[in-house]
Amino acid sequence: MGSPQTLPGSILDRILRLHMSDLPPELVFAILEHVYYTPTGSPDHALLANCSLVCTLWSVPAQSLLFRKTTRLQAPTILSFQTALRSSASRGNPMGDAVRSLDISVWGILNDKCQPEVFTEVLQSCPRVYELTLSVFGLHEFDQFALAKLKHAGQGIRALNLLDCGVQSPVLFQLLGIWPHIRFLKIGTEIAAWPWRHPAETPVFRQLKGSAGNDTAQRPPACVSLYDLSLSRIPQPAVLAWLLGSSASTLRILDLRDFPGIEGREILTAHAPHLRSLRLLHFSTESAAFLRQCIRLEELVIYTIPIFVPLASAIPQTIEHLSFRNPRHASRSTLNPILDTIEVLPKLRMVTCDKDSQGLRDFALLKTRCEERGVEVVISEVPFWVNEDPVIVDCFPRRRSVSNFRLMTG
Repeated sequence: MGSPQTLPGSILDRILRLHMSDLPPELVFAILEHVYYTPTGSPDHALLANCSLVCTLWSVPAQSLLFRKTTRLQAPTILSFQTALRSSASRGNPMGDAVRSLDISVWGILNDKCQPEVFTEVLQSCPRVYELTLSVFGLHEFDQFALAKLKHAGQGIRALNLLDCGVQSPVLFQLLGIWPHIRFLKIGTEIAAWPWRHPAETPVFRQLKGSAGNDTAQRPPACVSLYDLSLSRIPQPAVLAWLLGSSASTLRILDLRDFPGIEGREILTAHAPHLRSLRLLHFSTESAAFLRQCIRLEELVIYTIPIFVPLASAIPQTIEHLSFRNPRHASRSTLNPILDTIEVLPKLRMVTCDKDSQGLRDFALLKTRCEERGVEVVISEVPFWVNEDPVIVDCFPRRRSVSNFRLMTG
């Protein structure tokens, strides 16, 4: 285009007079999407809020992105959120339609908290919610009136992240019962309840070892067909079998922050040959044995550098993306296990690590060996607890990206 000194006067004048309000709406939205995420993977709400004040043309697209992913809603923010939704609807630009990811805490009978009725109202005001992150406190279960409303309001939900609930609460099973279209499930708390219990029944004690399989076989499995399952704690074997009973041909991503016992491993073994991505918080002899059964695995994510159990002898040669971390609470001083592993992966095209791994003395050697093989090395600042976008992907890694927004529709 040339420097300002070589431009014709009329063109230069027009450029100098150009204001933000003159930009095409498509370009404004593209600019806002480009700055949507911070390097740590969280939406830059502060920047988007400032962008919404630039001019009228920027206001609506900035606000729509601002509302796309909510922060955790709880008293008193829930009231201001509802007020903002009503205000935008009265102006003809309902921001509730922009919400795709809703993070909310629901409480029992406490006047200053978000109770089930308020939760239902919020969900009804956001008809296009795709991902629901839910924390339940002081509430054992939803009543039938609330479930009826939630069933209708949550028709577009495909991803459910249950972060908190009572150990004996049936909330998870209630929600899976009314939302059979859930494909992505994250359970971030211990579940000791049973899915076939009803509120009026007497408590069911834990079954003796060996009796879970017979009882489960007589009951219908969960109606959800999961693509992605993430477990912070492993439920009882009978519950795990029930949960995965309809996912034999669909489960492709498995994230285990804990590793199951013998019965749990037997249940997961049936799904191992079909997995495309496996994420492991701890790498042990048991998890190595399970890894060997994942014969179609394309991605392995490990949250520490394995020292005591060899990774290279267990990892499938189908791996295309290897991701590892070196957290400070379990810091290692060597990358030798990773160096050995990349040598046995003929299809490897990308290695992802964190900044703490970059500081190890072997990192330069790792990078050199990867470059010699044409393998990309990516240093990620995103913390391991930040969830990826719950979408079906053609290849890994699957990350948070504005390009996934179009896929997050029910």
